[in-house]
Amino acid sequence: MAGVKLEHVSKIFDKEVVAVNDVNINIEDKEFMVLVGPSGCGKSTTLRMIAGLEDISDGKIYIDEKIVNQVPPKDRDIAMVFQNYALYPHMSVFQNMAFGLKLRKYPKKEIEKRVQEAAEILEIQPLLNRKPKALSGGQRQRVAVGRAIVRKPKVFLFDEPLSNLDAKLRVQMRTEISKLHNRLETTMIYVTHDQMEAMTMGNRIVVMKDGFVHQVDSPLNLYHGPVNKFVAGFIGSPSMNFMSGVIQKDNGLFFDEGNIRLQIPEQYHQKLSQYVDQKVYFGIRPENISGSKFVQHLQNPAKAKSMLEVVEPMGNEFFLYLNTGSHQFVARINEEEDLTVGKPIDLVFNMEKAHFFDATTEDRI
Repeated sequence: MAGVKLEHVSKIFDKEVVAVNDVNINIEDKEFMVLVGPSGCGKSTTLRMIAGLEDISDGKIYIDEKIVNQVPPKDRDIAMVFQNYALYPHMSVFQNMAFGLKLRKYPKKEIEKRVQEAAEILEIQPLLNRKPKALSGGQRQRVAVGRAIVRKPKVFLFDEPLSNLDAKLRVQMRTEISKLHNRLETTMIYVTHDQMEAMTMGNRIVVMKDGFVHQVDSPLNLYHGPVNKFVAGFIGSPSMNFMSGVIQKDNGLFFDEGNIRLQIPEQYHQKLSQYVDQKVYFGIRPENISGSKFVQHLQNPAKAKSMLEVVEPMGNEFFLYLNTGSHQFVARINEEEDLTVGKPIDLVFNMEKAHFFDATTEDRI
């Protein structure tokens, strides 16, 4: 197995379009690293440069501590699983999985052994004689993964492999891929635009936007300690609520939006004291907003009047869409009593869980 390292890697198309800008990532041996970000952020281009399918404009890529900038894809000892499965329609499942080994002139017995082992891991033994057209989307995805497994590569690369599957199957397959990583104990790099996939699968996550890496961290650290407003808003579903306002000093510190004035807990005073009379962004996650009838005792509650506009029942919880007149908020609660659309609700903010961001840099204060 092997680690992967990117040093100051950039990709520029047509001498002006910067797809990836000075990326530095160190992926450890046996780690499951997820690259996540909105469409066009450079995550798939980064993966393709690791695979050797895209040339590097600048920087160095190491696999197993060896520079591979000039190494052809077939010699990098990696296996890639694509979004569209890329199966040969005229070949059986067995033949698709064995194809790469045949090209490398592996002995017939070794090919048979590896395909059977991979089929057993993925529970697709009954499908080995079928053609791809006779398989469901989930079965085709398993075959594509099996074709990668038989190679026994140093690094597995996944390029949005679940995006063509329905919601239920996506949940099942992301669990299967995580179990596969634990079983194979190999390095995996996984690209997705779905932050839920990233949060549930990765040991660490690389959050990208506009070709830049904004943060590399564990899922929980990203959620609770985002480095900037973009990461805070991108990670989490529903996403973090934001509003802009001014820090005021009046027997303590307050965040003043105009219609809403929130007292700031002492734990934030040292960092926010330098922002008095300056504009900042206030952020709070939906689970840290409640209606006054639902909230339990909070050490530093802060209230604002709002109107309940939409209720989304999610089974064991409810998403409330509320309007304060100047801002819209999403609250995430577990109670269902008195959720009448069009009724006023006093919002209660858990200020112990609040986030504040510099209005100019958008970095977390």
